[in-house]
Amino acid sequence: MSGSVDLVVMLSTARRAVQLYPPAHPSYREAIDAVVTAVAECSGQDGGFVLNAHEGRLYDGSAVITSDAPALGSLVQSMERHRIESLTFDPSFATTDAVALAEVLNLRPAPSLKVDEELSRRGVTAVVVGALGDDEVQAERKERDVRREKDRALYRQLVAVLRAVQRDVATSGSPNLDQAEDMVGTIMSRLLEDNAAVLGMATMNARDEGALFHSINVMIYTLTLGLGLGLPEDGLQGLGICALLHDVGKAAFDLDDPEQARAAMLLHPKIGAEALARLPEEDPSTMLVAFEHHMGADGSGWPERPDGYVTHPYSRMVSIADRYENLTKHGDQGHPVTPDRAVVQLLREAGRSLDPLFTRLFVQSLGVFPIGCVVRLSDQSVGVVSATTGDLLRPRVRVLYDARGMEIEDPVDVDLVGDTRNIVEVVDPESLELHVADHL
Repeated sequence: MSGSVDLVVMLSTARRAVQLYPPAHPSYREAIDAVVTAVAECSGQDGGFVLNAHEGRLYDGSAVITSDAPALGSLVQSMERHRIESLTFDPSFATTDAVALAEVLNLRPAPSLKVDEELSRRGVTAVVVGALGDDEVQAERKERDVRREKDRALYRQLVAVLRAVQRDVATSGSPNLDQAEDMVGTIMSRLLEDNAAVLGMATMNARDEGALFHSINVMIYTLTLGLGLGLPEDGLQGLGICALLHDVGKAAFDLDDPEQARAAMLLHPKIGAEALARLPEEDPSTMLVAFEHHMGADGSGWPERPDGYVTHPYSRMVSIADRYENLTKHGDQGHPVTPDRAVVQLLREAGRSLDPLFTRLFVQSLGVFPIGCVVRLSDQSVGVVSATTGDLLRPRVRVLYDARGMEIEDPVDVDLVGDTRNIVEVVDPESLELHVADHL
């Protein structure tokens, strides 16, 4: 398997080299020679080598290629954007074949671009392209749409569960958390499968049930931080419940009443902690997070705490996600800020009201341009960040509008690590009447 990983890495390196260097440059020649050597090593035993791409993964024949190298993600995205299902390398693969393949994979996808025909036009005979047909492309698009609707149904179900929990707090003061725990486990599993889709859900908002949406989104962001920390599954489950219930004390107030809303702001930590303390045999971290999540890391928040008091790590994690969610939905002056500016603000507050270590890890997990950030590229095309990469400044972008500002019927994912374009600015989605969650 290491040979196939080497080939993928070398091919991605060659794509970059042909963009950056002239053919006479040593780095250009080294990158191309490395691809030829890697193909020879992979195809030497069986007289050929097949590289397959399917649903975001690369395969050595039928075996999944596993590696943390960013090159794998870059190459599979390029193959999928160019509608390439497989690349079959012949042992006769030579320097001219490597150059042509690297150049063609760098071409911008277009309906008129047929990779097999383009390679043939360039004299390539040692690479056979298996292309996705229109029916397969339509089937993949339909599958993505179905998955998005299932995710939204999951989100709505979680809203209903949280509404029931808050109703229990308002009426009896003692909520039942069985369904909530099940739903957190489901969200956690989905986050492990497709973090972009789940983070896309966190961009949703609602005027009539904003408090419920807020709690769910804070849970999603907190779990993202927990995953970045490498917490075990049971730790993530407990962290998710803590984040979901951090504002449960607000259920005791009518938030539509300005006076009660002001009282809720100051009193909900204490009331939420009291309600969760009544639960038998529950992890005390849930109660602690409800009580502590507004206590600044430097003691600047509320409720007041005695000198030397140390808040629970989960409380410090939830407070970061809570701050980020509030910034991107409301801002400090009632106007939401873009995700990149929210990240910058978190870093400004790190070491003061926010825990510095957890804040840095949170920003690292989201990226400088977090998933859901709408960006303009250097060619004036516009898209939404759909995934992070190994380079925090060069994420994967789902291009939605071309350089002329025309909406693209079939949006394509572009990994900026392997692309000549750069992000030149972040765009307010409201200026485009764009609902980010519809495109992730």
